[in-house]
Amino acid sequence: MKISKYILILLAFGFACTPNTNCIDAPELTSANKVTITVERLEEELFSLNTIAEVEHFIVSHPVLSDEFLGRQQYPSDSILAMELFKRIKNPYVDTLYNETIAAYGDFSALTNEFENAFSRIKYYYPDFKAPQIKTLITGFGSSEMYVGKDQVIIGLEYYLGEDAKYRPPGVPQYILPRYDKSYIVPAVMLLYANNFLKETPSDQTMLADMIYYGKKFYFAKQMMPCTPDSLLVWYSGQELIDVEENKDAIWFHFLNNELLYNTNHFEKQKYMDERPNVAEIGEKCPGRVGSWVGWDITNAYMKANPSVTLQELMANPDAKDILTKSKYKVF
Repeated sequence: MKISKYILILLAFGFACTPNTNCIDAPELTSANKVTITVERLEEELFSLNTIAEVEHFIVSHPVLSDEFLGRQQYPSDSILAMELFKRIKNPYVDTLYNETIAAYGDFSALTNEFENAFSRIKYYYPDFKAPQIKTLITGFGSSEMYVGKDQVIIGLEYYLGEDAKYRPPGVPQYILPRYDKSYIVPAVMLLYANNFLKETPSDQTMLADMIYYGKKFYFAKQMMPCTPDSLLVWYSGQELIDVEENKDAIWFHFLNNELLYNTNHFEKQKYMDERPNVAEIGEKCPGRVGSWVGWDITNAYMKANPSVTLQELMANPDAKDILTKSKYKVF
């Protein structure tokens, strides 16, 4: 294919499409790896408190939540944090947000089922796995949206009310807002939880290493949620997914032609790996984080070309160049 045709392809970014909802092949789960979880609805406890002292006791009683989710270290003392949190939960606007959030999530059973299925698949691949505690909280957009640790997962429910919510997360760019919907919660947790099983080579600072790092995370999450639309995993719209798939030969040519794979320049890597409305260097409608998507495509090719490699072996392989070479990745 001639370079001029690549340019035409790049200019043509923008096909109509629908999200990919195809299931991948996945092993059957049995009672041996079935995980049951309980969800601790901390918002109910927090909003029932009537004094600053009670809120301070809540903070002290939940140290991980306070440190990792409420930003405890940003306050001079627990009493100051308690005062600010108390003001927030007694604000009429936050009370309205609380009621809307409770109505939207109900008893949380649908998401509990999603979590159980995903964690059960982790246990299938990693028999020693113990599911983390799931905790939810509502603070009126005053805390983190999500914390994912090995032993605890904490979710700020008000962030994930979707486009019809009365209040949306403040300060979030318009192109990112669609991800703040409850359908993204469990996929986001799986992507972050993949870090517990993923090996890296810290000395490898190349763009390829970053690409494969994210590619393995996406691959892991897809195995744990085999019927989840790819759009919910990679955070692309259905349109963007078709765009990158249809134009991946042009995208790959851009990476090769500009010698990007082994580039270690931080600012250069940001162009292709970080959040952006688009990667204008490739095309106005090429979505941001396209390097991550290419890393996923390479990882998929690697697993297809090497059927004897297990998920566990993939996650434990820190050699990005080895994965690229053995993937036989070539789209033109």
